Amino acid sequence: MDLESIAIKIARSENLPVLPQIVSAVLKLADDPNASARAMEQVIERDPSITAKLLRVSNSAYYGLSQVSSVNRAISVLGMNTVRSLVVSIAYQQLVSGKVCSTKFDKTQFWLHSLAVGTACRILGKMKEPVMAEELYSAGLMHDVGILALDRFAPEELDSALALVEEEDLPLSISECRVFGVEHSVVGNLLITKWGLSGLAGDAIRYHKSPEKIPEDKRFLHVVAAADALANEAGFTNQDAENDGVHHTTMDYLQLPEAQLEIIKNVIVLEVGKAQEVFQIN
Repeated sequence: MDLESIAIKIARSENLPVLPQIVSAVLKLADDPNASARAMEQVIERDPSITAKLLRVSNSAYYGLSQVSSVNRAISVLGMNTVRSLVVSIAYQQLVSGKVCSTKFDKTQFWLHSLAVGTACRILGKMKEPVMAEELYSAGLMHDVGILALDRFAPEELDSALALVEEEDLPLSISECRVFGVEHSVVGNLLITKWGLSGLAGDAIRYHKSPEKIPEDKRFLHVVAAADALANEAGFTNQDAENDGVHHTTMDYLQLPEAQLEIIKNVIVLEVGKAQEVFQIN
């Protein structure tokens, strides 16, 4: 199946992977400086399953809290930005946990890699772009969403691409180009636009594997590119043989010594381990 066929299916919403509408609403509220905690609470409570999981996670040892019995309480103690990231994580996990169509696609590896990249984005974001740290977390979490679309719309071709990775030790992006003519980032942008979540999420998808193309006015996107590379080096590879390290243009942006990057990789492993328990990932 080629890109045009996939684009038509996405445009027609045929078997489209669905991210709950609550995510769009929560992201918009979190970006609105005039939005109230009450407005955020009302949006979240429209989705009982996400509300229940939000409260369970808020009461976990990961956040060191207890007796968080309402969304209002979660917002007041964690803050709107943290709650936004939690809602995106919970909704995205629900999406990822759906039925796998490809026989070779490992959704557990996909989810752990996504968490690792999101975690690394938050760490690096706090260091380089503190105001955007949680927004970068959400963008990092969804950076590989195009693979979900390929699994849904072209599972046999995705199997072929993953087989090339295994057999020839190719980077996934190259094997995808052989099979589809494009890599999953192109498909991811189609999907994220359909969801109405372009902006930073779309840019993260577009540039995380090509940091040399990041525009000068969007240098913060190097956070996502670095996070993806560090997650791979930390062992969360998402079935990808590519492991060339952090691109030199991204290193120029980060201005961090190698020793500090090693520390960050260790933190990623620890944080993903904690997240596995919080989100009950087997």
